[in-house]
Amino acid sequence: MKFRILLLFLTALVASSLLLGACSPAQGSSISTMTVTSTKEPTVTVAPPTATQTTQPTNTATVTLLPPTSTTTNTPTPKLVFNEPGQLIAPILLYHHVEGETFTNRYTVSIPDFRVQMETLHEMGFTPIPISLFLDALLDGAELPEKPIVITFDDGHQSIYENAFPIMKEHNFPGVFYIVANRLGGVNDFVDVKELNEMIDAGWEVGSHSFSHADLTQAHERVSKEIKESKTLLESNLPTKIQTFAYPFGTIDPFLAQKVSDYGYQAGMGLGISTVHTWNNLFYLERIEIYGNYSIEEFIDRISSN
Repeated sequence: MKFRILLLFLTALVASSLLLGACSPAQGSSISTMTVTSTKEPTVTVAPPTATQTTQPTNTATVTLLPPTSTTTNTPTPKLVFNEPGQLIAPILLYHHVEGETFTNRYTVSIPDFRVQMETLHEMGFTPIPISLFLDALLDGAELPEKPIVITFDDGHQSIYENAFPIMKEHNFPGVFYIVANRLGGVNDFVDVKELNEMIDAGWEVGSHSFSHADLTQAHERVSKEIKESKTLLESNLPTKIQTFAYPFGTIDPFLAQKVSDYGYQAGMGLGISTVHTWNNLFYLERIEIYGNYSIEEFIDRISSN
């Protein structure tokens, strides 16, 4: 496994320079914005599951829509089709903040724009699924909606709970929230355990976004705390298993990819533009960042391209 992950780095290394860093630096961070130097997509190579490997996620997810309420869109049950293991075509979206009435910056999608984007997904026939079901289908094969999509949020901002969560509940859309572990416990502008429990009860899943949001390619000595202890801390405070790790700033190297695997994560989440995912990029699944200034036409173009 270590040799395979080392091989994957020959193509995955460009991740640290492929795109601008997707997350705004943590408070007090001195990390500067990275420069785009390549347009090549990162690839992470892992071996297909064998009889001696355990690839089934701890929590097996199913597509179960919540019963309609007075504020919930009555969405018909999607038709399910079996996805063979090894490849899955589905956009994975990435958001950071959802707040305000108009565009302010790249990392913030306004509330009206986010609402229109979710309505557009519904109208286009997309069905959001949890990341656990995504991994079931990719690794072992599973029944999926005809047009699956995964909606993720990085950093743990309160605006996601206050603004994105209610809009997604209207459509029975689950999300995946990547939490910086040291921001639990009453940190201003970030969600805490109470809010996360409410979101989990509504079908959301939680992943780790490290312990302190450092660029780990520059801090190998901290990987045990940042990758391993963040998982332990989140699992000790929440009624869920932490299956996936989102690399801070989308940066990766072979050492980090190996440690994410060693510490028991099912997959790693990065940046990119592709909607095609395979076993080869399991530890750098490409997520499409939704910029705050996208028109609805640009949004549709991003989720429709392969």
